[in-house]
This record gives sequence, structure tokens and C-alpha cells, in this order.
Amino acid sequence: MAGKIMKMGERDKQIARFRWAMLAPGLIVLLIINVVPIFDTLYTSLFDYYLPMPQDKAFIGLDNYISLFSDPRFIQSFLRTALFMVIVVVTETVLGFGIALALTSDAYSTKALRGILILPIMLTPIATAFMWRIMYSPTLGILNYFLELLGKEPQKWVYGANQALPSVAAVVAWCKTPFMVMVFYTGLLSVSDDIIEAAKIDGASSWDILWKIKLPQIKPVFFVAILFQTIDTAKEFDFTQILTRGGPGSATETLSIYTYLNSFGFLKMGYGSASAIILSIFIFILAMVIIKIGGIDFDR
Repeated sequence: MAGKIMKMGERDKQIARFRWAMLAPGLIVLLIINVVPIFDTLYTSLFDYYLPMPQDKAFIGLDNYISLFSDPRFIQSFLRTALFMVIVVVTETVLGFGIALALTSDAYSTKALRGILILPIMLTPIATAFMWRIMYSPTLGILNYFLELLGKEPQKWVYGANQALPSVAAVVAWCKTPFMVMVFYTGLLSVSDDIIEAAKIDGASSWDILWKIKLPQIKPVFFVAILFQTIDTAKEFDFTQILTRGGPGSATETLSIYTYLNSFGFLKMGYGSASAIILSIFIFILAMVIIKIGGIDFDR
């Protein structure tokens, strides 16, 4: 009996070793692609490293980080990133949840709408950004054309300092809202019809069912969707770079654009790396706060 138990234990060890052997190639690739660049960026951020003059690379400790928080442009980029993130995520959440609620109805029109809503996700960010850039054109854009038909003044959109950030945020929200719709729609479908019917029998209104039954039931899904979109928006780069390149002036210069300009525009690799680390820490803190507030448990 003891020998049999030992054989079973040895077999479990062999299975475990086999599993790790199968996972090893993928884990090694992930390590090289994800972990190594993070440590390299952290290491580079501790140096005064001007790319055209690598021979003058010098260790300066935390001076790059001190310089960042002493730079008004960095502070403005940080605040602008927070504002941009709030605009996009709130818009996506409100529209996504509202559309998801509409899709749970049995109306025939919503069935066709489900397919149409996927279209923005199917388009590549570059194609979407260029499409909207043409639409935002003050002279040739279709948006100003419709405004003129309505007797309204044409707008500058991404070419105006006060309108650029909301205009970029609108593009990002348009592209990413379908993701929120699909997540919320799936969550709403998971709510038991028996619970809703019982609430109706007890005299609960549609508003009561929404706030006291549906929302509490899909709370984990709700906050997971917000978590993913918050992370994605905080590090958003593609749309802003193509639509405005951080302009006009620095009106749409978020932390991602600021980091890119310092690293690949001004070629200050150490300074840009420090900015990237700050952005990563900012995203990590945001993620932890949302996980805490939403009570998200990834082990369940």
C-alpha cells in the first residue's frame, strides 16, 4: 500500500514536471517580452542618457524623477491624462451600459444593432484615427458640413486648443464603447429571470430592478470592464499621435505622448524612461484602487 502511494506521488511529480516543461517556452518568451524591458527601462531611468552621445551616459540616481516633478509640462501632461481618462471611461461606461440595457429587449431592431456595434472594434486604430481626422477637417470634414446645414458655426475640432482633447476623447470612446457594450450585455444576460420575475410580483419598478437587482448582480463584471478600459485609456497613444501629435501646442499631450516625445523626439532616453516608469506606477495605482472599490476577486 505504501509502495503504491509512493508511486502515485512520483507520478504526480512527473506530471508536474511535464506541465512546467510544456509551459517553459511560453513563459520564457513572456519573460523576455514583458519583464526584461521593464527592468531595462527602470535601469535606464537612473542615467543621464542622451541617445546621440551614448559615451557620455552617466549614473544620476533619482535626478530624472526629481526633474520630472519639477517640470510644469510634465505636471500638465499628468493632469491632462487624468482628465482624458475620466472623459473617456465615463462616456464609455454610460453609453455602454445604456446600449446594453437596450439590447436586452426583444425588439427586432436591436438584433441588427448587435452586429453594427461590433464595427468600431473591427477597424484598426490607425484606420479609425485617419477616418476621424478627415471628418474633423475644418474645411473638408463632414461634421462641419452638417453643422453648416443646420446653420451652426463650423468648429475647429482637433485643430482648436480648447476642443482638441474632448475631440480625441470622443474618437477613443466611439472605438472602445462596443467593448463595454458586449461586457455589460453579457453580464445582464447572466441575471436570472426568476429573480426579476419575483421582484416584479413583489411590486418592484423597473428602476428598482435595475438598481437593486441587476447592478448588484453584475458589479464584478461592471468593474472589470472599467478596470480594463481605465488601463487602456491611461496609456492611450495611437489615436492622439495620429489625430493631433499632442497639439495644438500641448493641448492633447498626455503622459504617453510626453514620454514618446522625450524618448524618441528629444532622444533623452533616461528622462523618457523615468516618465514611462511614472506612467506605469500611475496605472498600477489606478488598477489597485478600482479592484479595491469593485471588490474584484480574480481567484473566483
